[in-house]
Amino acid sequence: MPESDQQLAYEIRASERTRRPAEASLATDERVLARITDGIYRQPSSALRELISNAYDADAQEVIILTDAPRFGEISVRDDGLGLSPEVLEHLVKHIGGSPKRTEEGRELGITAKDENFSPGGRWLIGKLGIGLFSVAQFTRHFLIVTKTKGDAYRTVADITLGSVAEQKPVGAGKGGRKIETGHARIWRERASDLESHGTEVKLLDLLPRTRAELASDDLWAKLDYEKREAELQTTEPPKWHIGRMKPKQTELLDVQPRLPWCESDAPRERFEKLVDAVRRAADSTLESDLDISFDRYLQTLWTLSLSPPLPYIDVHPFDLAGGGEFLFYELENRERGQAKRLTLSRGQTPRTKLKLKTPDGAPGAPFSVFMDGVQLFRPILYRDLPKTQTAVKNPLVFIGHDAQHFEKKPRQLSGGPLEFEAYLFWAPRIIPKQHQGVMLRVGNAAGALFDRTFMGYQVSEQTRTRQITAEIFVHEGLDEALNIDRESFNYAHPHYQYLVKWLHSALRQLANRHKEIGAETRSEKLATAGQKVREKIGERVETALRARGVEDIPEVVLLEPSQQHEARGLRRQGTIALRKDAVVPPSTARYVTTAEEERRKLAEKKAVAIVQLLHGWGLMDKLSYEDQEKLVRDILEIVLLEG
Repeated sequence: MPESDQQLAYEIRASERTRRPAEASLATDERVLARITDGIYRQPSSALRELISNAYDADAQEVIILTDAPRFGEISVRDDGLGLSPEVLEHLVKHIGGSPKRTEEGRELGITAKDENFSPGGRWLIGKLGIGLFSVAQFTRHFLIVTKTKGDAYRTVADITLGSVAEQKPVGAGKGGRKIETGHARIWRERASDLESHGTEVKLLDLLPRTRAELASDDLWAKLDYEKREAELQTTEPPKWHIGRMKPKQTELLDVQPRLPWCESDAPRERFEKLVDAVRRAADSTLESDLDISFDRYLQTLWTLSLSPPLPYIDVHPFDLAGGGEFLFYELENRERGQAKRLTLSRGQTPRTKLKLKTPDGAPGAPFSVFMDGVQLFRPILYRDLPKTQTAVKNPLVFIGHDAQHFEKKPRQLSGGPLEFEAYLFWAPRIIPKQHQGVMLRVGNAAGALFDRTFMGYQVSEQTRTRQITAEIFVHEGLDEALNIDRESFNYAHPHYQYLVKWLHSALRQLANRHKEIGAETRSEKLATAGQKVREKIGERVETALRARGVEDIPEVVLLEPSQQHEARGLRRQGTIALRKDAVVPPSTARYVTTAEEERRKLAEKKAVAIVQLLHGWGLMDKLSYEDQEKLVRDILEIVLLEG
């Protein structure tokens, strides 16, 4: 770091002796100014997600979030990561939006590995542009950073105030245009009792009213209050599960007691399991599982937050679903008109081992855990024990794909460089909750955006089938440059994004084709089984009727195809009643021989045989020629088969 850039770090370290905080203005490039101070994120969970990403990039193994729910007086996010040295903190304050991550400067500051795309501990960096810390503008204009590196006898405390747009002013030039003052920081050092401790805590103070209102579901409770006063307008149901409600303008008194799916004595993981189970149970009693109905905004925030970081799945990673059970597995082809092939797995074998897939279940290497108000977060995507419907296909279908493209024949500016990814598309009769319908893109096993229910603009009319699919694409190399500044959207024109669009749409077509085939086969088998049962009942009914007349030997009847009619004489000499099928059974008027039509034909033939057996058993055919027998049976059968 140039000597001119070290003055603030020097003043911060000097505070150990002088007890006088260092003063500094926050500065950013003009290109990211408005998006930072006005809030580039859409929901409180987005800002918390960015703080978790910072902790992950700092090789933290544990993140603890405390929200002071349901008061929401202040929020703290604490991790046990590497911590920030005064030099790193100086860079953060002076270069908002100019992250040293993925740069040589990042290596010098000790926040990246030799390969600048990875953390010192070997994690693929998931932060973006160095503005993650300032995502807290969504929550507050005032926050504290308390941070310490391992082996440092002092911790560093930064008291930061973000300015409003009206207060911002130019302070110089930067790489992204003019440097703009966006706030103020007071930073000092305090002696630490534990030399080996390390990590960072961000304390969000003086939460903005709109943020507190969002987390506390104020608009929902206000609507319920209004409808309660106006009895004839009561149409809204309170959420089944909620964090409770404080009395308006009395932040220390509860007006509505919390109703949570877990008990106070439950362990952190058990609490999350019960939260997920509440969604599963809701699906058993309603046609559609909807988080907006089941949860208040706080619990929705908790759920949404659990989908983003590189966390383990609460149930099982889709690549670790075992063969030999309820799932049917297919491998996707990497071509536009490809056809998914059945993936045969032995009992207990998984797609991961069969296809040598490498996407981890959670963070690679060292574990990574996130706790929010005593609840341990996991990815709440469910694959097992999902509700069934009346659809022909009952078993879940798992389509696995993987691809690596190096685009050797294209210059990097046109191809975006190498792209490698693994993916799955999971079909089930019902996806719960409905917010998981769609596809999620994960870069470095982390996501900013939620599930895209359009499947990246899929145009084929598959309204029912697309509501039965949840999918994730795990990008191992590439796409990072296509992420927009908020990490919640992509540059749709980027070559990697365009390639993934084509790949996904091909995968959806492959899934649809196989699903249709399986459905047709299942329906055919069902019809055949049902038809066989009906034909067996007809045979049993004939046998019962004739034995009631004392006929022990049921007449043997054969309906001959045109090519078999030369066999008629020999069969009749042996005592078999042989009739021409085309003379007995009326021809079909159907244009196509479908499975259903084939079953109707078999049933008509069985009824013809039954009529012949009954008439012969009663002795009513003895004096008729075979031609007259055929005519009589046909006349009776046409009446039997007559439909209104």
